[in-house]
Amino acid sequence: MKSVSSNMDRVIWVNPIQLNIGGVLKVIKKNIIFIAGALIIIIFSGVLITNGFGSDKKNNDYDKDNYLFSEYNPEDLFIYQSQYIGDAGNIGNLLNNLPLGDYNKGISLATENKPYGLTVNYDFGNTDIKANQIEATFLNNAIIVFSLIKNVEYISFNTTSDTTGLNKQLKYRYSRTEFQESFRKNLWEYSKDINVFSDFLKDLTFKLWVFPEQYTPAMSSTPGIRIAAEYRSPVEKVRYAADNGVLLTWDASTGKLSKGIKTVDLAYGSSVYWSPVSEHGQINSSNSVKVTVTMFDPQGNKIDKKHVIIIYDGSMYSVQSTPGIVIGVQTQAPEPRNIGQAVSAAIKEQGKSYLGGECITEGHVILDTEERNGTVKAYTVASVGWFGFENGVFTKISGSGAIPTVMTFSKNQNGTYSLHEYKEPMDGAGYTDSIKKMFPAKLHDQVLTNQKSYADLAGQQEEQAAIYLVSIGRTAKVSAGHVEKKLANINVEASNKLFAELTKYDSFLNNCPYWIGTKEQIEKGVRYIYETSQSKTNDGYDMIIFNKTREDGTVVQEYKYKIVGCEPQLVD
Repeated sequence: MKSVSSNMDRVIWVNPIQLNIGGVLKVIKKNIIFIAGALIIIIFSGVLITNGFGSDKKNNDYDKDNYLFSEYNPEDLFIYQSQYIGDAGNIGNLLNNLPLGDYNKGISLATENKPYGLTVNYDFGNTDIKANQIEATFLNNAIIVFSLIKNVEYISFNTTSDTTGLNKQLKYRYSRTEFQESFRKNLWEYSKDINVFSDFLKDLTFKLWVFPEQYTPAMSSTPGIRIAAEYRSPVEKVRYAADNGVLLTWDASTGKLSKGIKTVDLAYGSSVYWSPVSEHGQINSSNSVKVTVTMFDPQGNKIDKKHVIIIYDGSMYSVQSTPGIVIGVQTQAPEPRNIGQAVSAAIKEQGKSYLGGECITEGHVILDTEERNGTVKAYTVASVGWFGFENGVFTKISGSGAIPTVMTFSKNQNGTYSLHEYKEPMDGAGYTDSIKKMFPAKLHDQVLTNQKSYADLAGQQEEQAAIYLVSIGRTAKVSAGHVEKKLANINVEASNKLFAELTKYDSFLNNCPYWIGTKEQIEKGVRYIYETSQSKTNDGYDMIIFNKTREDGTVVQEYKYKIVGCEPQLVD
């Protein structure tokens, strides 16, 4: 996509993955290496959908969706438990019995010297498996290998013909040490016997995604603690029941929250917010709250349940770390069930490579569609936008203009759409020719004047951003346009050092505005305000002040720089 952000070269950050398996929430710092061409980013969106399967997985007639969602068979995996990595046959058989094993094209072992490691090569050419599914699968696969093979210290998964549509190569590397921080017990102990291992696998396949980890009614980033369920087999509905406080649901079409209730039944893929505040404004102050999540199959039978425990310490509500509860990671939206939803989801997924903000939005116009043999091709004009607060305005901080885009989807038997190809035209001199190759002749004139539609696309994005503001109880001006910014009035050389050089080595300064004003950022569910201001010292020098505060005005961090000639000097 073509960026409309006026910022300097875009910096792509890969956020650590937060896990909560085995009772402790920690952060895994993943090394994801991008090769061969322009950088892209895969955001872990909170859906560990790829479960293992039994010994019949080699049947070539399996349904791909069911294959990815099928249940782990602990007996088929436990037989490969070993203290040592050196047996290549044992490792190979284990990998072949894990999800995506059919795409394994070879392994190599590093056993000469510590750290002992494993590298696995995969080829996903000509598949419609999504990139985030692949990454989530690798994450689970690594956890299982570390639990079954005692002396493996690192695992690298290399992919070729990646399904992002860009034909890139990706490498995913995981360390036992970094994983171990997320578990209550030593990973090896989770395979001490088949019963313990079976329970361990169950926690990998029935998850409750809870966000944020801590909450107070004063937070404007969320109306409560968001809870969503993910299960390993078909689910018709999910029942949420709170013993204290209330449950809220959000209607995306109206942007309104429901009245608070104690129990609610929702379609699988929906989520609720738990809030301590009743519709009458009364605040629940119980020391402990339990939200029970019960799963029902298509026949209406109860099939499983879990609990979310929320502890109140007198000022903050905190989610208790228990097995199967993943805290601090937002969940992915349900699979799209019509072409409009599919196009919207594809644009947002593609847009995750832009500089992230608080809310991702999209705008699109579907010019025409073609459907044959379970494949749907959509001819569109598309735009994506990340919105965030700058100087109090909820504005588009990064994204694209109006891009002619052809999207190809496979339509599955269950009526959902999976993206197969996302194609944009070439830049520069090849733009017009590539448009004519991508789109049928009847659409050429309409597509080549697509910039006229940007106002409509921007309007769609602003509407989505406004609905998001309603969902968090915030009022502000919404604009996809540029927010006026006043730059610091100081020596040019000093300004370059302060806003271009020092920010490279200091994440706090990098988060602060490069202009005189404010911007806001959500960090682990908590809103922070970063501000850059200018004043004078007592002896007449210019002073640039950077600070980070909470919503209540509490200062978290502050730097002051005195501008002496062309040198910014940090003041204690």
